[in-house]
Amino acid sequence: MVQTDMEEKTRKTVTRNDVAKLAGVSPAVVSYVLNNSKYVSEERRTAVLRAVEELGYQPNIMARGLKTKKSMLVAFVCDNLRNDWLEGAEELLFRNGYYVSHCYSKPGPDFINMLLMRQFDGVFMMSNLFSTDQLNQLAAHGIPVILYKTREYGDLDPRIVTLAPSYFDAVSKSVHYLAMKGHRKIAMIPPLRYKTKGLGGDDFRIKAYEKAMQESGLTLREELVCTRTETMDAIKASVFDMLVCGSKENRPTAIIAGDDYLAINLMHYIKQLGLSIPEDMALVGADNTFLASAVTPGLTTVDFSKERFSAKLAEMMTQMMEGTIPESVFLDVSIVVRESA
Repeated sequence: MVQTDMEEKTRKTVTRNDVAKLAGVSPAVVSYVLNNSKYVSEERRTAVLRAVEELGYQPNIMARGLKTKKSMLVAFVCDNLRNDWLEGAEELLFRNGYYVSHCYSKPGPDFINMLLMRQFDGVFMMSNLFSTDQLNQLAAHGIPVILYKTREYGDLDPRIVTLAPSYFDAVSKSVHYLAMKGHRKIAMIPPLRYKTKGLGGDDFRIKAYEKAMQESGLTLREELVCTRTETMDAIKASVFDMLVCGSKENRPTAIIAGDDYLAINLMHYIKQLGLSIPEDMALVGADNTFLASAVTPGLTTVDFSKERFSAKLAEMMTQMMEGTIPESVFLDVSIVVRESA
């Protein structure tokens, strides 16, 4: 039986040298193109990419990692895996040769040790579960860490930088907006698995809530701040206590939820309790995810530029993995008014 050229190509392992030969360039140029590490003329770049496609070349990531001492892996650590707007940052990192692993956070030292053992080149920490010492442990092992910072920490390693919307402003604007609409009793529900001590706590959201409530001349009540956030059922139990168990005079008429996912879960729960939104209860979320405009009633929420966030995350992570420490960034936020408030 006569083998075709294509069968012969697929039978053997295609190497970087094979790509270079077909493209008419040196093996080094192939590496520059695939790693996007140095300038290559558009003509040569096109020739290399065409040869890669024709030969079906697959770079050996493990071998490259041994040589460069890089895994080409970045971890996005989240308390929930529903942050669809992170896709933009993932795509930009992919173009630079990095693969993103989405990791659902777990409390305790074993999770931090897993991040260390997997030898990620960088970590985007979008979780509130971990202490200052645990974050510093990652930085001490030379892993670049970008922190989605929404509460106060102790003395963070200077190699840890922040990229996040200004949740202080987000909560503050939400309180002022609801106060302007005539609400006098406003409840604060932090996100799922969010560590908070309630009033007098050390996180941005509660500090902003306290300040804005005082600026609006509203009374602060311990029972209107949820501190049981370990599960969705625990949060719903707190909301039940606020809406059903307390005296009618002290029941909230508005709720600020820590994110849209939480707000939409509470929207369904409030309806199950026989209350109407916004007639009986106004509701405000955060992050303006695609679900905010898809539910009924539409969710009033806090927005920030997802495009700018993705671009900054990819840019800052790449800089840090190349040895440069960028400045921390807090993004501006705005209120998007819909029917829920």
